[in-house]
Amino acid sequence: MLVHPLARQSLIRSPFRLRLVSLPKFPPLSPLGSLRLNSTQPSKLSSKSLFDPSVWTVPNVLTYTRIIATPFIGYNIVYGSPIAALSLFTYSCVTDFIDGYIARRFNMKSVVGSIVDPLADKFLMTICTVSLAYVHSIPPIIATIIIGRDVMLSLMSFYYRFKSLAPPRTFNKFVSIGQYPTISVHPNFLGKLNTALQMLYIGSLVYRPLLESVVSGAAFDGLGLVVGATTLLSGANYVFNKNSWRYVK
Repeated sequence: MLVHPLARQSLIRSPFRLRLVSLPKFPPLSPLGSLRLNSTQPSKLSSKSLFDPSVWTVPNVLTYTRIIATPFIGYNIVYGSPIAALSLFTYSCVTDFIDGYIARRFNMKSVVGSIVDPLADKFLMTICTVSLAYVHSIPPIIATIIIGRDVMLSLMSFYYRFKSLAPPRTFNKFVSIGQYPTISVHPNFLGKLNTALQMLYIGSLVYRPLLESVVSGAAFDGLGLVVGATTLLSGANYVFNKNSWRYVK
């Protein structure tokens, strides 16, 4: 075959070159196809707040055990097991003192503790009061005052907590007290005195079957009146004293 001289020179000077074009790589198909979840995506319900060290301090753990023990106290009161009820009640009172001491002595105070500790006390008092009222061991008016104050404080805690959260206010942020601290509760002397008197009064009523031989009924009634009065005063203090609720900056 005859080739033109110019064409021959062009072929010699410009030889053919093969260029490989890389194709895009596709991931292998899984049995679930497009429904396969990406494990690298963060979960919507983060566990960071659950494992926050401020949530699991020694004082807070003691508080959690009081909360767990409380329903068993009420059960033993209703079903006539005063020894078991008193033992668990004594444990709750002792741990309430110990966790406060540890928090102050070893600088373990936390926003979570300032909220959970009084709520645990209110839960204990409410369960015991309802149980004692069920077995007719406490005057209805005193039971109403104690429960009414505790319900009011719980509603106020929820209100201030929700109000102090930065938008967007979500349920996850609301319950993540350790991760999103916004408000702390600071009871004064009257509130602490009332809590101590309530524990003494409720404890004496729990132990009353064993105390009736040495303590008159008038003593129980008098202590009940004192508890009722201090409960009303301390409840009013939480409503009108702004220093009882402090926003965390």
